Amino acid sequence: NFNEHALEMSIMKLFQDAGYSYVNGSHIHRERTEVLLTEDLKQYLLNRYASEGLTVSEIESIILMLRNISGTVYEANKSVFKMICDGFIFNREDITKKDLYIELVDFNTPENNIFKIVNQFEIGYGNNERRIPDGIVFLNGIPMVVFEFKSAVKENTTIMDAYTQLTTRYRRDIP
Repeated sequence: NFNEHALEMSIMKLFQDAGYSYVNGSHIHRERTEVLLTEDLKQYLLNRYASEGLTVSEIESIILMLRNISGTVYEANKSVFKMICDGFIFNREDITKKDLYIELVDFNTPENNIFKIVNQFEIGYGNNERRIPDGIVFLNGIPMVVFEFKSAVKENTTIMDAYTQLTTRYRRDIP
C-alpha cells in the first residue's frame, strides 16, 4: 500500500543513495524551538577552521548570531542566504588574533560539508503548538529545504494542499 509514509521513506532512501545521512527527527535531541542542528554546525566549523584555532566559545557566538537574525521572513531569509553564499567576517574573541572569514558552506570541497536529510522534525512554537515538516535537508546543520509530501494515491489531496501548508502554515509558524 503506497501511502504518504511510504512516499516519504522512499524519498529518504533517494537522499541516502545520493550520500546524505538520514535521521528521523524524533531521534535528534534538542529544544523543540531549535531549527538548527547545532552539533553538525559545530562539527563543521571545528573541522573547517581547526588550523585557525576557532574556539568552542567562538562557534557558540556564530550559532547565536544565526539564531538572532531578525526582521520579516523575507529579510531574515535574505540575511541568512547572504551569509551562506558570501560568508562573513568574524571578529575573534582574542583581539590579538586576526579576524576570520567564515564560510558556512565549503563550496570548493563539498565533501567537507555535512549533508543530512531528516524527516518528521518536530518544531515547536507558541503555546505548545508544533509543526512537523515531512522532510528537511540540512547542510552543516542549517535547514536549506523543507518538503511536504502528498501522495497521489489520495484523490482529495492536491499539490495545492502541500503548497498551502508550506507557504501559509510553515511560513507563519516556523522561524
